[in-house]
Amino acid sequence: MLLISRDGAALRLVPTRYQFGFGASHPGDWDANWLVVHGEVRTSSGGSWSFEDPCLTTWEAVELGQWLASAAAGAVVPTVSPDEQSEGVLSFTEPNLAFSVAEIDDLDLVVRVHLAFESASARLKVAHDLIDQFTYHVAVLTSRRELDSVAASWLEELESFPQR
Repeated sequence: MLLISRDGAALRLVPTRYQFGFGASHPGDWDANWLVVHGEVRTSSGGSWSFEDPCLTTWEAVELGQWLASAAAGAVVPTVSPDEQSEGVLSFTEPNLAFSVAEIDDLDLVVRVHLAFESASARLKVAHDLIDQFTYHVAVLTSRRELDSVAASWLEELESFPQR
């Protein structure tokens, strides 16, 4: 998945492998379904970093694709000051990624990509003793049409990593 903002900010997420190579002992086994995700982040001011972390389960990764498609369709409520309980915010078991919509109109929207802990830049980790899930975000201004394409692409990438 590659989200590129008109102001130069960007986020690339790629599921690379299951965290553990073994199959599930039973359907929905959490340990068998953790995905290692490679992320590349670029801010609008030119800062950049990457991370690689088992931060999504297979079902959370699918939920992300569905959320992106819903946001593109205008079905996600924009939030002013998002937190884990805010309507429309997508957060996961591991708190280092979350997504919210800041603004939306007929053609465009601004998606916030919240980055914390293993997904945050080294500079941010040093600047804050503990970054919570919503302390820092990269805003991505994109068209609703482009976001829908990104959602479809992400879901297609996940076909290589079915729930085990």
